[in-house]
Amino acid sequence: MSSLADQVLVSGGNFLTIAICAHTLPLAEQGKFTYVFACYMALLLINVAGIFQGAAVRAPEQDGSYLVSLARLQLLQAILLSLLVCMMWFGFGDVLGWQATAKEILLLFAFLVMQQLADFDRRIAYIFSGTKRAIISSALLYPGRLIGLVLIRPDSVSQVLEVLIVSALVPVVITAYTATRSKSAGTTSWLRATKEHLVYSRLFIAGAPLGWLWSYIPIFMLGVMHGKEQAALLASIRGISNMANVLMEQLETKVVADWARLHHGDSPCVMEAAAIQMLKIGMVIWLLGMLPIAVLGREIVALVLGNLYAPHWHLLVIGWLGYGVYFLARVFGVKQRALGSNKVEFVGNLYGVVAAVVAGLLLISAFSASGAAWTYVIIAAAMIAGQMSYQRSRVRL
Repeated sequence: MSSLADQVLVSGGNFLTIAICAHTLPLAEQGKFTYVFACYMALLLINVAGIFQGAAVRAPEQDGSYLVSLARLQLLQAILLSLLVCMMWFGFGDVLGWQATAKEILLLFAFLVMQQLADFDRRIAYIFSGTKRAIISSALLYPGRLIGLVLIRPDSVSQVLEVLIVSALVPVVITAYTATRSKSAGTTSWLRATKEHLVYSRLFIAGAPLGWLWSYIPIFMLGVMHGKEQAALLASIRGISNMANVLMEQLETKVVADWARLHHGDSPCVMEAAAIQMLKIGMVIWLLGMLPIAVLGREIVALVLGNLYAPHWHLLVIGWLGYGVYFLARVFGVKQRALGSNKVEFVGNLYGVVAAVVAGLLLISAFSASGAAWTYVIIAAAMIAGQMSYQRSRVRL
């Protein structure tokens, strides 16, 4: 339950951040924030793949210096990736309707670096310290962030980024301290440990861009075809259904670490039972969520985001349907990863990208935001079909 409480803090914090901004920002500025959040999610996926997915499986076999190596890798990765994203926005932002100013670029860089380091402090706690330490990290960030947004009521994306940067300061300092700690004599050097970790994680890393692509191809397609305001509408309403991440992120933080320990401890039957239980819990939560969404969807959207978004409440119903299918794909993929099969999720992400491009071109051009919402459902179905097809081919071999 403590891990669930932590995820409520994180997913609830992100959800309320988007909701507060939807109330205070003009739609064009909310469109900019949609792009900012998309960039952050891209880097988060790369970090999850390049650091946490491999670490959750490998940590039981490593010594104490492994944490320091990972922190240094995260610091370097955060700076380089954030710089790359900012260079892309500076050079090509006008394609998506946002030619960012120098101030916006600097704030974007600072936010991306600091948020990645703050995420590291929380996520790595599940692997090395425990759930209570992860909750402390989340509590140091999200309540202050939400209070700041409510008090300041930002009316531009620059003001939003300033609040997000300040609120992340404490966990960032903790991660920086971990990265600068000296390693004990006789332990594996940082460069060698990092190389070994990245070699093990290479398929996770290869799949990360694919995971981001299928997640945001529909959003960016919608922005290019119909304007960033339409992208803001879809992304903001999907933010409500993203509350499902309370359970989804349990798979990526606590569950995969626990299942990996069971696998290393020769308890495959216990792990199988845990996977089945997770499926049952997830589907019950999904059904309980669908009932109020189907009956009171318009009222929910109006309450959370405002009357401007209410006429588009059907996007919430479609989004929740897509999350139910996606949950099945995530459980299947995480289970195979814990068993040591690194390619299953890569294949699923590849199928998802193909589905995003094909379905997006057909549906978004014709049906705008509704077409983009249905594209996500098709993506999730394609992912689970691809994962199962690949796994069956492995079994036959």
